[in-house]
Amino acid sequence: MSRATIYQQRINDFREMMNKEKQRTAMLSWARLISFLAVVAGVVFFFRNGWNAVWLLISAAGIVAFLLSLVQYNKSLNKLQLWKTLLSLNEKELLQATTWESAFENGQEFVDDKHDYSSDLDIFGPASIFQFINRTGTLSGKHKLAAVLRSPFREVAAIRDTQEALKEMTPELEFRQQLTANAILAQEDASDRKEINLWLNMPFDFLHNRFLRVWRWLSPLLVLLTLAAYITTGHYYPFIGIIILNWIVLGSIQKKIMVQYNLISHKEKILEKFSVLLHLVKNASFKTSVLLRQQQETAREADVALHQLSRIGAAFDQRLNLLVAVVLNSLMLYDLQCILRLEGWKAAHKAHADSWFGVIEQLEVWNSFATFAYNYPDYVFPEPQEDVVLEATALGHPLIPDTASVKNNGSIGRQANFLIITGSNMSGKSTFLRSVGANLLLAMCGAPVCAARFVFPPMRIMTSMRIKDSIASHTSYFQAELLRLQHIIMQLKTGERVFILLDEILKGTNSEDKLSGSRSLIEHFLQYNCLGMIATHDLELGHLEDRYPARIKNYCFESTIQNDHLYFDYRIREGIARNKNATFLMKQMQII
Repeated sequence: MSRATIYQQRINDFREMMNKEKQRTAMLSWARLISFLAVVAGVVFFFRNGWNAVWLLISAAGIVAFLLSLVQYNKSLNKLQLWKTLLSLNEKELLQATTWESAFENGQEFVDDKHDYSSDLDIFGPASIFQFINRTGTLSGKHKLAAVLRSPFREVAAIRDTQEALKEMTPELEFRQQLTANAILAQEDASDRKEINLWLNMPFDFLHNRFLRVWRWLSPLLVLLTLAAYITTGHYYPFIGIIILNWIVLGSIQKKIMVQYNLISHKEKILEKFSVLLHLVKNASFKTSVLLRQQQETAREADVALHQLSRIGAAFDQRLNLLVAVVLNSLMLYDLQCILRLEGWKAAHKAHADSWFGVIEQLEVWNSFATFAYNYPDYVFPEPQEDVVLEATALGHPLIPDTASVKNNGSIGRQANFLIITGSNMSGKSTFLRSVGANLLLAMCGAPVCAARFVFPPMRIMTSMRIKDSIASHTSYFQAELLRLQHIIMQLKTGERVFILLDEILKGTNSEDKLSGSRSLIEHFLQYNCLGMIATHDLELGHLEDRYPARIKNYCFESTIQNDHLYFDYRIREGIARNKNATFLMKQMQII
C-alpha cells in the first residue's frame, strides 16, 4: 500500500472519529444541563414542599451527575483536540506524498549564511531538508533537530546506533504520530523551559526552614482547636489571633513565594503534555535498539513525576481565586503548603529533570528521521566506515521528486581525492554537488539517503557555493568568498578530516586571475586530510589531472543542441566538458 493511500485512510478514520466524538460531546452538554436543572429543582422543591429529604437526594444525585458529565465532557474535548491535530498531521503528510510540497515548519529562523554548509545545501528555509524532515512539535525538539543538522555525528559507532533506533521506529506509524501530535499540543513557549530551569536552579528558601515546616502543620491544628473553643465557649479572640499570625507569616515570605510562582505558574499544561509524551515513550514496544531502551529507562519514572509537578502547579495557580487566597490562606496557609510541596518535588527530582526533557527532544529528532525513512521507503541506510572513501550508486537529491530526478553514480577517495566537474550552464553540476552534500549530511545524522548504495566516512562538510556580499558589514562579494575559503583552510590546518564542495569559486576576479587562483587553491587542498569536489566552467582546470593523476580526476556534465533545441541528460561522465551553451541561450531568449 502506498504512503499516500495510508495517509488518506487515516484522514478518513480521524474525520469519522471526530464526528462521533462531537455527537458524544453534544450529549454530554445536554447531560450537564439536565443535571444542573435537577440540582436547582431539588433545592427549590425541598424548601417549597416541607423540607422533604427526597428532594435533597435528587439534588445530590444531580451534583454527582453534573460532575461526572463534566469530567467526561473535558475528556471528550481532549480527544477532539488530539484527533484534530492528527487529522491535520496526516493532511500535511498526504500533501507531501502527492505533491512533493511540505507544509511543515521550515526552520527559517535557523538560516545562517556563515555556517559551514547549511545555506549552500538548503538545510533550512522554504523547500529545505529541515522542512521535509521536521516532525517535531515542541520548541525544544525543533531546536534539537536543527542542532543535529548543523552538527551531525562524526563517529561511526554513533551513526550505526542511531540507524538501529530509526529502523525500529520507522514502522511504528501510530506511535510516531501520537508523539508528534501530543508534542504539538504542548504548545511550548520560548520562555517555558527557561523559566522551569531557572526555578529548578533556585535555592531552597522554604524546605530547609524548620520553623516553616513545623508551622505548616501546627497552624491548621491550632485553627481547629481555637475554632472548637469558640464554638464551645464563645471566645473568638484565640481564633482571630491565629488567623492574624498566619497572615504575618505569609506576609514575611510572600516576596520569595512570588519569585518562584512567577517562574512555575501556568506550566501545568505543558508539564502534563510532557508527562504524556514520556508515558508514550515508556510504553512503546522497543526491543532491539540499545538507544531506544536507554531512553525508555530514563522515561520510566519521569511521566509520573512530571504529572505530579503539573498537579502541584495547577493547585498553586488556584491562589488567584479570591476564595482560595483569603479563606484557605487564613485557615491553612495555602501558599506555604503549595511552595513546600513544590520544593519537596524539586529536592526529589531536580537531578533528573534535564534528562527527562532530553528524552522528549531526542525522541522528537529520531521521530522526524524515522518518518522520513517511512515516507521514502526506496531510500537506503548508508554504510559508515573509517576508510576515507565515499561511493554512491544511483545517487539523487532528496528534495527532487523521483519523477524528475536523474540518478548518478560517483566515487571519491579511492582513485582521486579531488574531483573537478566541468559542464555548461544548467547541465547539473551544482545539483550534483548539493546531492552529494545533502546525502552525506543525512548519512552522518543516521538517516537514510537518496541512493541505492552509499558508503561514506564521517567528515566535516564545508562548502563555498552561494557567497553573499554584505553592505551592512562592508564586505564585498570577493572578500566574502575569500573569508569563506580562509575558514576552510584554517579547519584543514587543524588536521580535521574535511569534505569540501566548491561551486564556481573566485567569480569576483578576472578570468586569468581566477584560473590561476583556482589552480593554486586545489593544489593547496591536496596537502591536507580532505576530499573535495569543485564545479567550474574553467575547462583549463582539467589539466590538473595530468599533473596529479593519482589525486585529481575530471568529470563533466554535457548538453547538446538538436534541431535548434537545447537538451540535458544530467548524467555525469568522465572527462572534461566539450559543449557550451551560454551564447545559444542568450539568442534563444532574444537577449542578443
